[in-house]
Amino acid sequence: MSAIADDAAVSVVADAAAVEAVADDAAMDAVQRRLMFEDECILVDEQDNVVGHESKYNCHLMENIESRKVLHRAFSVFLFNSKYELLLQQRSATKVTFPLVWTNTCCSHPLYRESELVEGNFLGVRNAAQRKLFDELGIPAEALPVDRFTPLGRMLYKAPSDGKWGEHELDYLLFVVADVKLLPNPDEVADVRYVNREQLKELLEKADAGEEGVKLSPWFRLVVDNFLLKWWDCVESGTLPEVADMKTIHKLGGGGEDEDEEDEEERSGGRREGGGGGGVGGVGGRGEEEKEHRAHRQLEAVGGGEQHQANENQSIGRELEKE
Repeated sequence: MSAIADDAAVSVVADAAAVEAVADDAAMDAVQRRLMFEDECILVDEQDNVVGHESKYNCHLMENIESRKVLHRAFSVFLFNSKYELLLQQRSATKVTFPLVWTNTCCSHPLYRESELVEGNFLGVRNAAQRKLFDELGIPAEALPVDRFTPLGRMLYKAPSDGKWGEHELDYLLFVVADVKLLPNPDEVADVRYVNREQLKELLEKADAGEEGVKLSPWFRLVVDNFLLKWWDCVESGTLPEVADMKTIHKLGGGGEDEDEEDEEERSGGRREGGGGGGVGGVGGRGEEEKEHRAHRQLEAVGGGEQHQANENQSIGRELEKE
């Protein structure tokens, strides 16, 4: 075959792929399509410095994640009620990435807008969390003022959803204790439930065994395996600010392996408290099976003891007062 014929064949294949991609995007749910193309995520480097912005669509294409190393800022909210049960949501079937998986209370992205770019006291991320809790679960801003959110840490991870879509996020982990009324948005949320530790253990076991079609989001599983259990203790004792570490960026990678607390402290120089910046923590080389067994052992070991009212308010400085 001639070079011209070869070029023509390649062109036909490329055109067919482009047509297929356009058709795939056109079939996207109207609400999700609007969000994917109109929302501008905040691009960051691995030290969480803002380096630009890009559409939600382009940020979640695995092609861009792999070839351009596109990394965007995100947040994950963990909301507990006064009984210290954790609110989980099942993502809507129309979600482009990870449809119908169970995950923490609310997961989304600060947008490239003035109110959500504020760095001081992590106010931009808090503002974004407040916005999305209303969008997804109908929780009004007055029910969850931004000073109720306690930022506990940051993690960097990558996870494919399917052949086309995936996540590559620098994720802020925000905890809050409050009793709220829920009005889930069906465009965003398929189901919600509160779980205690034992019920979470059962959900993990079902996901591990592939029972009842239960699937968990990769970011939620990383938090469960690395942080959630010790932080749950602090929710009950009202000591969340004491375990906050917003200097370290926990690099959990694409495989999602966990690390021992001693290993993490050795690499990062011990627990640190306070503001932004800081180093990136690595992970150990543990297998998936050992990680899951460790999480189950922790779930079985924790629990019991007297519960205390959680500290619901945290001073976050002058910038928050101005807001």
